[in-house]
Amino acid sequence: MNRPSNGTVELRHLIDSRELHDLTARYVASGASPVRDLALITDIEEIASIGPDTVVLLSQGVALGGWMISSALRYAWERKACALIVPEQSLSESVIELARRLGVSLLTTNRDVTRLALDVAIQLGVARAGSVARIQALSARLADAEDLVSLVALVSDELGGVRVRVVSTGGVAIAEAGSSSAPTRPTLSPGEQAAPVTVRVSRRGSAADMLVADVTEHARPFTEHVLLAAVPAIRALLSETRLGAIRASLPMVTMTALTGTSRVGGYEDPFDLGAAAALTWPLDGSHMALCILSNDPGRLGGAVHQLWNAEVPDVPLGRFTDGWLAFVPLRDEDSQQLIIDRLREQLEQLRVLGLMVGVSPIFSGSAEAVNSVRKAWLAARLAGSDGASDDALVVFDDIRSHLLRRLLPPELAEQVATEIFPLLLTDAASGEIIETLLAYLSARGSISHTASALGVHRNTVQSRLRRAEELGVALNDPGEILPAHMILAALARRRSASGVTGRA
Repeated sequence: MNRPSNGTVELRHLIDSRELHDLTARYVASGASPVRDLALITDIEEIASIGPDTVVLLSQGVALGGWMISSALRYAWERKACALIVPEQSLSESVIELARRLGVSLLTTNRDVTRLALDVAIQLGVARAGSVARIQALSARLADAEDLVSLVALVSDELGGVRVRVVSTGGVAIAEAGSSSAPTRPTLSPGEQAAPVTVRVSRRGSAADMLVADVTEHARPFTEHVLLAAVPAIRALLSETRLGAIRASLPMVTMTALTGTSRVGGYEDPFDLGAAAALTWPLDGSHMALCILSNDPGRLGGAVHQLWNAEVPDVPLGRFTDGWLAFVPLRDEDSQQLIIDRLREQLEQLRVLGLMVGVSPIFSGSAEAVNSVRKAWLAARLAGSDGASDDALVVFDDIRSHLLRRLLPPELAEQVATEIFPLLLTDAASGEIIETLLAYLSARGSISHTASALGVHRNTVQSRLRRAEELGVALNDPGEILPAHMILAALARRRSASGVTGRA
């Protein structure tokens, strides 16, 4: 028998084998059907105990006429057997048609069935021994690979040039080789499509690192063995690569390299773009900057790194005076949201540790890196572990809503509004008046837009605005409009969160 190129013994290999030349195919459902086991049946009921992908051989005493063969075909179909071999005899067209309808290959032989079973078993053993030898030889070659790309290329070559990749955080392929259109043998059966076979590389509980190969279903068993053989070498190279990345990243993400200063505390902007923009940044593709601030980074360093490594283990976390910085590679916006969601799941731990986390928008290339660090830092400054904000993680794109809470916390807004607008808050219609005021100010003073936003008539809007002025809201004084808008917006947010409506 010729050794199969993908390491899996298929039915077509048995049919085409010189050693089994006397097999006659009466019907073949699929030549690509994998052959995983062999069963010699001396009692028809024994077929009920076979496993899937088994070649079933009926002894002379069982294959007595079309009725027994039809029963054996039904049993084989129920057990997902790949083929039924019976002694050579005259088979009616109805039996062959039944095999076709059930999708079970039907073959006949002139050889003694017991002797045939021994010959088939020998051929299966030879093929499997060859597969084991191939995998052992591959393991030796993989151990000599100098980098991930070379290693993945070796795996792809062993699988016939199929697409193989190491996938890390956010679904990003950090090493890839081969083509998704490469077959695992010269021809594919009709309807066959490639599907991913995935094995875990990381020992961690999370699926941070995966080795993936796109192969057809018939090649899955051998592919899994090949990928598992590659895991130790890939794991070692990943660890070596990440240690090197951490060592290389430390000078890059220090605050001196970023800004020319080691100070980040307070609300003063520490980023000197003129000095930092001239640096060469090793950042290709899409990334997001992530900044973690702490009032006691020296004491919390171990806990922060443990939390970070549990979620994003393959991305170096660089230390600066007031916290940590990281550049996280991204595949798309969905992968950014996935990482944010995973960190939000740790929100209680972030609060307990007093951490403030800021996330920048997605950026591409080194030129945008410094400004993205600034945005992540600004977002982190507005994250709250001090009661001013309920969110320990702030995304820069959402910074406006967090800015209002930082400048005017809801509790303070309630107290300020009570003193500045006492008549408004005690009015029976204060809820709808405040709602109208906020819509009016957001619409830049347009009565029509306000009415449309609220779904009421223009006259109703004008009536409520007049009532607001009677209750002490100065809408004609430009200097009073912005403070009033901020106070009422913070008050409305507090009422909405607590479910309070109407009179305060």
